[in-house]
Amino acid sequence: MTDELHTDRLLLTPLTLDHVDDYFRVYGDLRTWEHLPGGVHTSRGESARAIERSMASRREFGFGHCAVVLREPVGDLPPGSFIGSAGAAMLAFGAWNLGYRFAPEAWGHGLAGEAARVCLDAARDTRPEAPVTARVLANNPASIRVLERLDLDLVWQGASSVAPASPDDTTHLERLVFADRPLDDATRDAVIALG
Repeated sequence: MTDELHTDRLLLTPLTLDHVDDYFRVYGDLRTWEHLPGGVHTSRGESARAIERSMASRREFGFGHCAVVLREPVGDLPPGSFIGSAGAAMLAFGAWNLGYRFAPEAWGHGLAGEAARVCLDAARDTRPEAPVTARVLANNPASIRVLERLDLDLVWQGASSVAPASPDDTTHLERLVFADRPLDDATRDAVIALG
């Protein structure tokens, strides 16, 4: 189990409920959901439940999402600033889902790529048999660039439905799916079905 990760500029530690206020500040900020406004957290409780899912992933599979804190100043942000989260969660069908979200004041400094790289490596080290996947909306070029710079390949692009089946359904939106290895058809289809 990976307890602490770091890069030259970042410290990543397992998310706990002690992070809920900082986490909600990032995940409740509509600017961080520009490409998917319906995903914004509308309550501290919603953020707490997301953290609890990450904690469960870490207990069961050895890795989850991490709090990302600056080790040195970046832009106007001082060391110790909570800037977001990054990590990977194990999906029900045995593949990692790599993800990250950062506060707007941390954007434009290459921090997402730095955090994603160390989390990709940690997921691979924790469960090397499990593929690492990442999904991104086609209208989010910044996140696409992050994934393209990692050791991931584009394995699918498109929308998995013509129209949403419910208000929370996003399968009709065009997405790109990346993976660190070729995916069998069942795994690829399961990732696509997530929307």
